[in-house]
Amino acid sequence: MIPSDPEGRYYRGARDLYFILHWTVVFTYIRVIVMNRLLVPFARWYGVKSARKLTRFGEQGWLTIYYTLSNSAGLYVMYNGPHWMNTKGFWEGYPEGHRQMTALMKSYYLVQMGFWFQQIFVLMIEERRKDFVAMFIHHVVTYNLLGWSLYMNFTRIGNAILCCMDSSDIFLSGTKCLRYLKMDKLSVVGFTTFMLSWIYTRHYLYIKIMLSIIYESRQYISDDIWDPAKGAYYNANVQLAFTILLGILQLLLIYWFALVLRIVYRIIFLGNLEDNRSDSEDDGDDQEGTCVPDNSNGKNKRIRLIKSKNKVE
Repeated sequence: MIPSDPEGRYYRGARDLYFILHWTVVFTYIRVIVMNRLLVPFARWYGVKSARKLTRFGEQGWLTIYYTLSNSAGLYVMYNGPHWMNTKGFWEGYPEGHRQMTALMKSYYLVQMGFWFQQIFVLMIEERRKDFVAMFIHHVVTYNLLGWSLYMNFTRIGNAILCCMDSSDIFLSGTKCLRYLKMDKLSVVGFTTFMLSWIYTRHYLYIKIMLSIIYESRQYISDDIWDPAKGAYYNANVQLAFTILLGILQLLLIYWFALVLRIVYRIIFLGNLEDNRSDSEDDGDDQEGTCVPDNSNGKNKRIRLIKSKNKVE
């Protein structure tokens, strides 16, 4: 990327598409290499036998690594920006102060767009799960939000939303990895941390950002501004469009949180930590049997499940 002004600031441009496509290809290769050369061999060495579980461990391990790095970068960008713990910073100085991005902000944003474009591709080729339609809608809406927020110079809000989403995904993917390794106690700790982070970031903070779009934007951008030459793209229709897209994501998050509550029910009353979204990924191909914690008698017993049927021996 070449700076757009002498101060080293960057504007968006048509050539950004090449940067995004470049990272889409790069992430495709990195994902395959990390999964096949690092994560799957580690899981096999640790004792995971099932081919499906090895694949799932590789997928979730890669996501854990990516979300840890992306969330760290996103928080660093926020910390060094005017919108750190300050929703007013989403709007103050719009549009000129928002058109100009630091190298870190623009790189972070375009790399994220490359990743999410690659995620749509991955979703189409992976084994489909029960919530495939919800995931597809999520990915498409997310990519639209990223693209339009970049085009209309609302990257500060996009940065905040990405941080809200990425943080709990670290614990979600990490907990799944622990479960595939049969680390039951750590899985419960990880799941509890995931659930708390989900509530705080994906509902409380997320809705707080939505309210800022609905109310605060009008306080700091009092009049409709539509001047593409100056990078200004704000009016009631834009405000409504972003609110609707973010609302769709929030409805999906509520749907997934309902599945999380089902898992909580299973842990408390059945002693079974299982991902409701998976298509029986833990039974059917594990010749060693699948073990889950059973706390029905107050002890951490292990129940061996027949490889293709949910029967207790």
